[in-house]
Amino acid sequence: MTDSIVLEKARLGGLKITGLTFRSQDVRSGFIFFALKGANTDGNRYISDAIKRGAVMVVSSVAPAEPCPVLYYQSQDIDRDMADAAYEFYGRPSDGMRMIGITGTKGKTSIAYLIESVLSGAGEKVGALGTVSYRIAGRKVCAAPNTTPAALPLFELLAQMKKQECSSVVMEVSSHSLELQRVRHIWYDTAVFTNLQRDHLDFHHTFENYFLAKQKLFENLADPSNPKPNRIAVINVDDPYGRRLAQSFEGRVKIVTFGLENEADFKAENIREFLTHTEFTVGGVKAAINLLGRHNVYNALAAWAACAANGVPQKDIVRGLASLNGVPGRMERVDEGQNFFTFVDFAYTDESLQRAFKTVEPFKKGRVFVVFGCGGQRDRTKRPLMGRTACLNADRVFLTNDNPRCEDPNQIFSDILAGMKEFSNYETVPDRAEAIKRALAAAKENDIVIVAGKGHEDYQIIGTEKHHFSDQETVRAFLREKKYV
Repeated sequence: MTDSIVLEKARLGGLKITGLTFRSQDVRSGFIFFALKGANTDGNRYISDAIKRGAVMVVSSVAPAEPCPVLYYQSQDIDRDMADAAYEFYGRPSDGMRMIGITGTKGKTSIAYLIESVLSGAGEKVGALGTVSYRIAGRKVCAAPNTTPAALPLFELLAQMKKQECSSVVMEVSSHSLELQRVRHIWYDTAVFTNLQRDHLDFHHTFENYFLAKQKLFENLADPSNPKPNRIAVINVDDPYGRRLAQSFEGRVKIVTFGLENEADFKAENIREFLTHTEFTVGGVKAAINLLGRHNVYNALAAWAACAANGVPQKDIVRGLASLNGVPGRMERVDEGQNFFTFVDFAYTDESLQRAFKTVEPFKKGRVFVVFGCGGQRDRTKRPLMGRTACLNADRVFLTNDNPRCEDPNQIFSDILAGMKEFSNYETVPDRAEAIKRALAAAKENDIVIVAGKGHEDYQIIGTEKHHFSDQETVRAFLREKKYV
């Protein structure tokens, strides 16, 4: 007996289901097509196309506009029904693997890479799902269109991981995925909370709603229905929302804490920062990571705590943290022999931009330049804050396009410039490649150039089209042309 009403109706209708999708172009004979309403398009417009391609059932949140030649189910909650169907169709894949979920505004990607490095080094076969890519045993399966995939591709990927005998899955769990029920039916063994900062208010509307969405991961952990025997919440108690979480779930799950300032189970001391790595101690044990900044000490502590709570020996944790060479697009140094420093970073909020400046501040011998912009069709309230943060901390700011999407770039610039009115240390260069080149051309010995906003992304979205564009490639091409090597 299936728990999915969609699959049950298909079975009662005598249908043999061969696949599930919400993309009409992917439909094959025997598929169920979920007609989702997205931000830019409505799947109901593609029902006819899906049927022509072989769909035997359509699921939609609205009644059919005309008689449908195949089985049609009007869903009261299409996100829930899609997750239910995916979980059953792909054989409940998450049930047989250790599931480690990471949520919070910043740090999810780095923590996921660090945990993956530790577990892999300890001999485990690990699946990983996050912002940069989806991976099995360190091998990239595909790029990541979303931090947390939609339910259909998510459970398909988990099924691949289970088939390839992954013992653990480390995944970034976004607030969107929790709110949209993408991770429904995944029972977590370990949930990690990093921090909460201003972000995604275009979707959640209020900061409290944003926090409550994150909290759903810990509600999953504490749910009496969760069959996992060793459920652990790993929480940053230096963050006020982390302390709130720890208080709310005390006595409901095992809580393991980490931090730099407050008393915690895992606390870092003796921190020494360099432009190549960071050193610290935990309980007198020396450790080093090839990541920069105090914020990455938090990330290392989160990984250390999660792995220790899951029984990984301390020596394997220290070795695994040190063996990670870096995280794509996270203060990623680009070195082509030039006499100044260049970093590509994913900073796309004022807090993360501030963090990038703080990371390089101890090593500043020359000037600091920053190239940044803001994405279109995203939270507008952060734009003037980012503009002000950039001008306050950089000697020169090159304001440019990020991913304007379908929003007028001039409107984006106008919003950012509202926070830069009292400053004159900036110029607006709409072409991103040109902005990067101007910053690099202006740099002299010991200067620091930070190219912020896109990080690991190798594309730029203009209108509805995705064009190949990489900050790293653009920086390297310019530096090589200048023949620093």
